[in-house]
Amino acid sequence: MNPSNMKNTNLYALILAGGVGSRFWPFSRELEPKQFMKIFGERSLLQDTIKRLQGIVNPKQVYIISNKSYFYEIKRQVEKFHILEGNIILEPEGKNTAPAIGLCARLIGRINPEAMLIVLPSDHCIKDVRKFRSCLLKAVKCALEGYLVTLGIRPREPALGYGYIKTLADRHKVTRSQGYYRVEKFLEKPSLEKAKKYAAGKNYFWNSGMFIWKADVFMAELKRYLPKLYSQLLSIESKDTIGKAWPQINSISVDYGIMERSQKIALVPADFDWTDLGSWDAVNDILPKDKKGNVIHADSMDLSSERICVFSRSNRLISTIGLKDLIIADTPDALLVCDRHRAQEVKKIVENLKSLNRKEHIMHLTDKRPWGSYTVLQIGGGFKIKLVEIAPGKRLSLQRHSKRAEHWVVVCGLARVTCGNTVKLVKSNESIYIPKGTKHRLENPASGKLQIVEVQTGNYLEEDDIERFEDDFNR
Repeated sequence: MNPSNMKNTNLYALILAGGVGSRFWPFSRELEPKQFMKIFGERSLLQDTIKRLQGIVNPKQVYIISNKSYFYEIKRQVEKFHILEGNIILEPEGKNTAPAIGLCARLIGRINPEAMLIVLPSDHCIKDVRKFRSCLLKAVKCALEGYLVTLGIRPREPALGYGYIKTLADRHKVTRSQGYYRVEKFLEKPSLEKAKKYAAGKNYFWNSGMFIWKADVFMAELKRYLPKLYSQLLSIESKDTIGKAWPQINSISVDYGIMERSQKIALVPADFDWTDLGSWDAVNDILPKDKKGNVIHADSMDLSSERICVFSRSNRLISTIGLKDLIIADTPDALLVCDRHRAQEVKKIVENLKSLNRKEHIMHLTDKRPWGSYTVLQIGGGFKIKLVEIAPGKRLSLQRHSKRAEHWVVVCGLARVTCGNTVKLVKSNESIYIPKGTKHRLENPASGKLQIVEVQTGNYLEEDDIERFEDDFNR
C-alpha cells in the first residue's frame, strides 16, 4: 500500500513536544527547547516531525501535547500545517510520558472510539521519509490485531544513550501483518560491556520511543497496569477539566508503567536511518565531516584538530588548535566545551545551574514572546538595555513597573505607545520616556516590523517586576 494514497479517518498522530532537551544545552533552554530549533534547515525538529506525517494522517487529526509555557510557540510553528489550535493539548506540568499519552488517548478516544494513535517524539532525525511511512503502515496493520506496537532500530554501534528491546528468538507472522517480533523485555541504558553484547545480537533493538496502538487497547492496558492513573484520566472529559485532575497524577514513563509489563507488545523493525537527537554527539553523528572528521557549524578557524564539533549561535570567531574529540557549543551568554564521549553528562551541568538559581538554563539572551521577542544587549549597575521586536499587529500587555523606569527609542517601524492617559505614535529616530509606576503599553499598528531599543533604569530590573492590567494573551 502506498502511504500517500492511504485514507483512514481512524488514524491519528500524537506528537510529544514537552521535553526540555537539557543534554542539548546551551542551545536548548527551558523556555526554548530543542524541538523548536532549526538544526538541519528551514524547519524546526517539531515541524519536520509534522512534515513526515503528510499523506498518512489528516492534519486535523494531528495532536500535539506539550507544556503550557510553549503554547504560543507551538501555535506559531504549526500554523502553516493547518493543525487545529484545539489539537494542542497542554499539561499544567510535566508528568512524563504515561500520563501524557494516556490523556490524549482518553480525549481522542472520546471523539472517535476506533481511533488508532501514532505516538512520536518531536526531536528525531529521520532521513528516508518514504521508508518511515512504509514502516508506519506495517505497524498500523499489526496494531489492528490488538498489539501495542513499537518501532525498533537495529543497533549500528554499542550506544550507551539508548534503551534496548529484546525480542523473542522466533519471528511471528500472521495473515494481516507483514511481519513483526514479539517482545521479551525492555532493557535500561546499558554499560559498555552490555551494549557491545546487545549490538552483536540479532534480537536486540534500540528503543525508538515511537509507538502505534488503538486508543482503546492502550486504555485497557492502562486500566490493568496503572489503575489509579486510568481512573484519574477518566475524570477528564475535555481540555477544560485537565487542570483539576492533573495535580494528583504521579509522574511515570510509558516504558516503565506499560511497555515493560504488558503481554501485548510487538516490535516492527525500522529499516530507515534514525537518530534520537538526545545529545550533541548524536548531532555530530549525522552531519557532514571534513577529512579530519570535524563538524564545523560556526565562523571558525582551525589548525590540526581532529574529530571536533563546533556549533555557534554567536557572532564570535572561534579558533581551535590541535584539539581532539571535543564538542564546542557557543551562544552569546554560555559556552560549552566537553569531551565527545561524555556528551550525555551535559544534563548534569543544567542540574547544577538550576541548583544555583542561574538563568542560563532557562532562557537565551533573546527571549521569544507571543508578541515578538527581546534581546538583552547589555546589563550594568542600575541599567539594562534591550532590543525589542514587536510583530505586525501585536501589542504587549497594559502594564506598569514599580521599581524601574524605561526609555524607548524607535529604530525601525512605527510604535503606538500608551503612557498614562496619553496615546501617541512614535516614529523611527524618535523616543519616549515611561516613568516608574506609570501604566503603559507598546504596540505595532503597522504591517512591517517594529524595533525599539529599551533602556531600563532602577534598582531592580528583573522580569517579575510587572503588573498586568490587560493582556491579549491571558498571561
